[in-house]
Amino acid sequence: MSTLQAQSPAEPENGLRRNLKKRHLLMMSLGGTIGTGLFIGIAEPLNSVGPAGTLLAYLFAGAIMLATMMCLGELSCAFPHSGSFQHYALMFLPNPIWSYTIGWLYWLSWVFSLAAELTAAGFIAHQFFPVIPVHFFCLIILVVLMLINLCSAKSFGECEYWLSAIKVFAIVLFIAAGGVMIFSLSGDTSWHPTLKSAGLWFPHGWEQILVCMTIVIYSFQGVELVGNAAGETESPHIVLPRVILGIGLRIILFYGLAIAVLALVYPQGKIPDGTSPFVWVFSRVGMPGADLLMTLVIFSAAVSAANSAIYASSRMLWSMSGDRFAPRFFARTNASGVPVYAILITVILALVSMLTRYIPAQKFYILLIASTGQVGCLAWITIGWCQYRFRKAVNDGKYSPDLLRYRSPFFPWIARFVIVTNVAIMVGTWFSEKGGVIMLVELAFMVCILISWFVLKPALRTEEVGDSRLSVVKKYGTVSPSSDGKIK
Repeated sequence: MSTLQAQSPAEPENGLRRNLKKRHLLMMSLGGTIGTGLFIGIAEPLNSVGPAGTLLAYLFAGAIMLATMMCLGELSCAFPHSGSFQHYALMFLPNPIWSYTIGWLYWLSWVFSLAAELTAAGFIAHQFFPVIPVHFFCLIILVVLMLINLCSAKSFGECEYWLSAIKVFAIVLFIAAGGVMIFSLSGDTSWHPTLKSAGLWFPHGWEQILVCMTIVIYSFQGVELVGNAAGETESPHIVLPRVILGIGLRIILFYGLAIAVLALVYPQGKIPDGTSPFVWVFSRVGMPGADLLMTLVIFSAAVSAANSAIYASSRMLWSMSGDRFAPRFFARTNASGVPVYAILITVILALVSMLTRYIPAQKFYILLIASTGQVGCLAWITIGWCQYRFRKAVNDGKYSPDLLRYRSPFFPWIARFVIVTNVAIMVGTWFSEKGGVIMLVELAFMVCILISWFVLKPALRTEEVGDSRLSVVKKYGTVSPSSDGKIK
């Protein structure tokens, strides 16, 4: 059996502090999936696959997200760690190159997402104050968020809690406004719900649902941040099981109800023009200042995403440093348990958002998002794969059953579902309009990372590491048996 037994996960990780509370984790996960992908991005599938197809696509994506959360919950309750699935990949996957590759890809994706969200927030702020350039707003927002993250994990959690609360409030308000609109229209005999128009459920063919899944699944990605936060949450083995299922069901409920409203009242065939369908509903209800309200909500969504990007990317770099996949100084923390150097390097690279001085903000935002659009799917595949190998190792007697403080149901089908669906979505993306460009960009990133593995691996492995930062293989053992059948 592995050397790791059922030790209490409540002990703080070396250098970090367990400052996050249940309410932080709950709101962070709930609000983390509510962003511009829902508020603005939903206009595209509504037009391309129709209302009914959009509703089915979001419900299916929500099911994938919930299955992923179950797999991650089992891993995070057993091994709460701020490196999340990158660290689990080192523990459970056959070769450490998997952990190295997904860790750096995920870190890069968050760095580019940070630059993209700063660009979006700066562009919105520029609309209110046109005399101030976009790149200057990007810098101001970045500095403020950097200072918040440098204070402590708790300060990040509080900031994210209230930013997420704004988004959740907007969704609840929208569902209520949509309910009022539907109730008033139901008395009009000439009104016909747009859920089924022209006698067709899927006016452009059911296969269009598969094509739009990449847009839809992107809306849910980011929920895996719960795994990173578990390493800094009080009593994660108690909190996480209560949060995982609740988060998944709440997200599906919010998305489902919001999209059901749009599926019933939003005009089918309306060409996306950059205006949020939410604004259209609010304006039809007669709510004054609907445009201003949604602009502020989208601004808070962009700032929230940037805040999460700094947290997630810095913890990923901290974890890789501890696993000797990155220079050791990235694992150093200040008195508040914050990985200072990991945050600073992330912020410095995010200054690429200052290029909005030379490139139009909207075009630059699209370029940044397209460059890392599928890394989230790779992360979810890794989570499903790690959970499958962990549970199999427990069933084979290589790990103590006491580690299963939370059990993902229907093993091994949940993990297989996560892996197969995400692979299908990734492959489907390559056949979309811009899929070829996305594939080439991400393959280029992956090739560069793989080359760095073979070039830098000897130097990384020979670095001196103190007893408190022993590699995961020495601390936990691996699930791969050696030739004599014992755990390495």
